[in-house]
Amino acid sequence: MLEVAELEETLTEAFCTIDALPRLECVTASFWPSFTSQSGKEIRESPFWFTNRQLTVIHAIYHSMKTSRMTSLSLNNVVMMPPSRYDFVSTLTNSPLSHLSLSVVPNADISAWSGSKDINGSLGALLPLSNPTLKSLELRSPQGPYHSLDTQLSSFHYPSLESLVLENTIFDQTPSPNGVEEFVLRQKNTLRHLELRSCASYVASPSVDARLWSSIWQRWAAELTNLKELVVDGDSGYVVLDADWGYVAYKPISTIAAESDLSSLRVFRDAIASACKVVA
Repeated sequence: MLEVAELEETLTEAFCTIDALPRLECVTASFWPSFTSQSGKEIRESPFWFTNRQLTVIHAIYHSMKTSRMTSLSLNNVVMMPPSRYDFVSTLTNSPLSHLSLSVVPNADISAWSGSKDINGSLGALLPLSNPTLKSLELRSPQGPYHSLDTQLSSFHYPSLESLVLENTIFDQTPSPNGVEEFVLRQKNTLRHLELRSCASYVASPSVDARLWSSIWQRWAAELTNLKELVVDGDSGYVVLDADWGYVAYKPISTIAAESDLSSLRVFRDAIASACKVVA
């Protein structure tokens, strides 16, 4: 175990001195909850040490942006924690980033550690303060669905944002200023590229009508009039929170509703294509 401890310490110390590289323009940090030792044995970390070292490294990166030329940052396999753990983000009042990619650990993996099926931190905790510099934003959960009951996105607006990618993101059942749906709309004046990969609409209670994708597509089609490209990959379906299995597909959506979802998406795409032809 000594060699793993030494490796952890060395890597952490290296990132903590990143502010000594003021000309650094691009940083990619990928976190993993296990290490392969020199003998080839995989050693899994406890969640406590994994998340605390991760927090230390991210803190160092954000601190370095106060004096560096960093324009691109990619953080992969991030375990989102309570917003109070990321107080340092708000001290970065002038973010230099033009591109930010944030890939998070899905709810299923978090529940394996915590025992809770619905716990996950808000993506907003690591987003830079509203600024005119950010042009490209990717919010991904490649290993499975991401949803947070504590999502707080109402304060974020990026007036130069041109590209937004969402992967495995679960939309709230009721639109609100803090939700993803409204966050997208706040970027409507400059957004040119919107990409949704395997996103889903959350059905909090079967007794309440689901937030149909047809409603989302129709609303976005009416307001996101500056879009040049819409990419929807995978099934934009519906999920429900199961006490045993976590977020699972919600099946009782009628055929009529499913067809309306597809039809509304098609109309949205056609509207974008038509607008691009007119401009050309």
